[in-house]
Amino acid sequence: MSSFEELNGKRHIFQFYVAKAEARAAKAAEDRDFELADLLGSLSSIVREDIQVLDDAIADEQFEGEGASVAVR
Repeated sequence: MSSFEELNGKRHIFQFYVAKAEARAAKAAEDRDFELADLLGSLSSIVREDIQVLDDAIADEQFEGEGASVAVR
């Protein structure tokens, strides 16, 4: 598996868990468990930052891939 595919796979997994955490946070808020909702919101924020780092790494991989294909031509 290439580095690009691995990074993209991690990004999708992170997005899945952010969606799960946000849905659970909304349910916790409905149930008036505001402490849990706040913790899950914080978790989502942290993971979203990791997704941004992955997005940057994916963009770098794509740029390097394009540079390599141009150099071969």
